[in-house]
Amino acid sequence: MKIGTYLIKGLGSDEERLQKIKDAGFDFVCFNGQLFSGSATMEMCARIGLDVENIHLSGPKTTKIWSEGEEGDLITDRYCSEIAQASELGVHTGIAHITWGFSVPAPMSDTGLRRYARIAETATKYNFVLALENSVFPEYLHRVLGDFRIPAFGHCFDTGHRNAFAPTEDFLGLYGDRLAATHVQDNDGIHDIHIIPFDGNADWKRLAREFARTDFGSRMICAEVAHPRVFAFPGKSAEEIAADLGSIAIWNTDMVKIRNGEAEFYSDLGYEEFIARLYSAMSRFAAMIEEEKANLRD
Repeated sequence: MKIGTYLIKGLGSDEERLQKIKDAGFDFVCFNGQLFSGSATMEMCARIGLDVENIHLSGPKTTKIWSEGEEGDLITDRYCSEIAQASELGVHTGIAHITWGFSVPAPMSDTGLRRYARIAETATKYNFVLALENSVFPEYLHRVLGDFRIPAFGHCFDTGHRNAFAPTEDFLGLYGDRLAATHVQDNDGIHDIHIIPFDGNADWKRLAREFARTDFGSRMICAEVAHPRVFAFPGKSAEEIAADLGSIAIWNTDMVKIRNGEAEFYSDLGYEEFIARLYSAMSRFAAMIEEEKANLRD
């Protein structure tokens, strides 16, 4: 099984951090907007020996795709442009949200679906798979993937988003045959914290069973976490935040620091220590998936 991660911010250059990711044992890397800086990034990864698997397209105001008006058209233009740019760099899988954040989207509409049809047309033109991610409002994901049963649109399954926002949804049962990317991360079951797997309270045995039943998820997994991770809890006291986080596995360790209004994770771990911890967790999850695959064969 191949194990990857998004490029994680830290001290030093991108090349130094990518080398540390490679040295830890990762097989591939994914990018957020950094990839659009040009072919130098691709050449750097090739030099280090890390495959580039996908890119997360930009997200802000994505929800406006469902609203009438010029802003939704401009966001559609942005996605089409980013698909073209990524393809020209040799990356043919991207991640996109159907909605962004907690603001309630406009109702599902023909306008929004026409815009997704245009994005699908662009993705098809460039032999690109846009993997649509489960997030806060799963009904919008179901609508788009239900209406567009085409190779250009796949699914990106985010373990943390399911744990926090839609724990009863069986995304991989519905879209496992269309899985084109994964975001493996953990949280407290309430907030989208993006901490290392097994450090939160997600049900990793259930997740391993679900991944093992898919072709893509039984071959390739990718972490999406941050270091250090400072997560805001607006208006909450330290005591209230402690009540929220009390169920996570690393609670009451030096990897969690709480202040009024925010919690900080992993600040005492150096970059290499953090990458090593992440790789160990991802390897553990990969082994669980392999075990579930063996159970399915039996």
